[in-house]
Amino acid sequence: MARIAGVTPEQTRGRLIDAAARTFERRGYEGATVAEIAREAGVTTGAIYAHWPTKAELLVDALRAHGERATAALFPPGTHEDAAGVLVALGTHLPDRDRHAGALLLEALLAARRDPELAGVLAASLGDRERLLAALLLEGQVQGTLTDDVPAAAAARFALMVGLGSLLVRALELPPTDRDDWTAFIRRVVGAFAVPDPT
Repeated sequence: MARIAGVTPEQTRGRLIDAAARTFERRGYEGATVAEIAREAGVTTGAIYAHWPTKAELLVDALRAHGERATAALFPPGTHEDAAGVLVALGTHLPDRDRHAGALLLEALLAARRDPELAGVLAASLGDRERLLAALLLEGQVQGTLTDDVPAAAAARFALMVGLGSLLVRALELPPTDRDDWTAFIRRVVGAFAVPDPT
């Protein structure tokens, strides 16, 4: 069966994304098979191919779903933050990022070294995130809340590199830094780009 009776295609897709995330974390990208992911979700492999033409694209959607959940936890619906506030929140929460999403992305990065198709799909996905962040930073510059002496694209690349580096710190299980010290440091870094409030 491609679908479970009484379950919508959207629900099937969600089940497959969650099953894929668990399977990729447990078996790695290369070790995870489409058949195993389908079994984990309780469907046939046909259900996977109805939504994703390749395993690489399924992995990227699993990463995207977990990333969006982590972002939603930082910024609940109805929350509006300026660019500096977003940077502080994201930076402050780097040590707290979802362990599963981090493990999944780290596995994808490692597998991308050996799989050109996955590397391309992953690069496009991360590039999209970087462009969204650059757009947010540019908006802050246009609104005058962030200085315009640093190109938004360069700052977004730096933020991406810091975020990816945090995956390695988690994977190596380095001892955590003091929470207050980390928050103060992030505020200081972001503060260097924020335009002081005249009030």
